[in-house]
Amino acid sequence: MRFNSKKDLWLGLLIWIPIGGGFIDSLMSEGWLIKILMLATAIFAGWIWFGTSYYISEEILIIKCGPFSEKISIKDIKSIKKTRNPLSSAALSINRIEIRYGFSGMTLISPKDKEQFVGLILQKNNNIDIKI
Repeated sequence: MRFNSKKDLWLGLLIWIPIGGGFIDSLMSEGWLIKILMLATAIFAGWIWFGTSYYISEEILIIKCGPFSEKISIKDIKSIKKTRNPLSSAALSINRIEIRYGFSGMTLISPKDKEQFVGLILQKNNNIDIKI
């Protein structure tokens, strides 16, 4: 099952206003290199903004953030808790959940429907410590 990332408006503005302004400014410049770089930056940011989601299969949680992906075995998940940790992660909202897995693994994500997401994970592994 696929879960889209929740997206904070302020984060979108923080990302898209400078990129949009830089892109528009580059269109008015004479150099092709800056135009290409700004277009590449906008495409990369768009790939992350529109391509961040989380997939739950029978045994694996797949986290996709643009060109990046991470796979976590659901049986290795130890705990899930609410957090507002601002560390860089595959989350487009500050309202996140922290997933601890394996010996020392940790990731932050922000599914739109946290309750359904956690419920589905618990159906596959009910030994997870939940603090939501």
